[in-house]
Amino acid sequence: MPNRAECIADLIAATDQMKQAALGDDWELVERLQKRRRVLVERILEQVGKLDLTGEDAERLREVRRQEAIIAALAGARRQALSEAIAQTQTGVRVEKSRRMRRAYGDTDRRR
Repeated sequence: MPNRAECIADLIAATDQMKQAALGDDWELVERLQKRRRVLVERILEQVGKLDLTGEDAERLREVRRQEAIIAALAGARRQALSEAIAQTQTGVRVEKSRRMRRAYGDTDRRR
């Protein structure tokens, strides 16, 4: 079994690959990489229970979390775009962002 440092290095590499796949809009690859990452995270957790996490390891894992936040934001934007595309297809009308914003915050400057 790989040691904790190797697992963290593999997790960082898989996360970097996952970010690149998300930036490239390859969500199938993102899903496969996420499954690989889950195994690595489980191994790291098993090993952390046996030994204290070093400051360096903790910082490397924080960087992984920052990368995950970027990936999650990309996924959210993709879901939003898909949702809008589906709504447009169903209604035949493009939903305008500015119109949604006016409705959300109250249209105080209505033009009739």
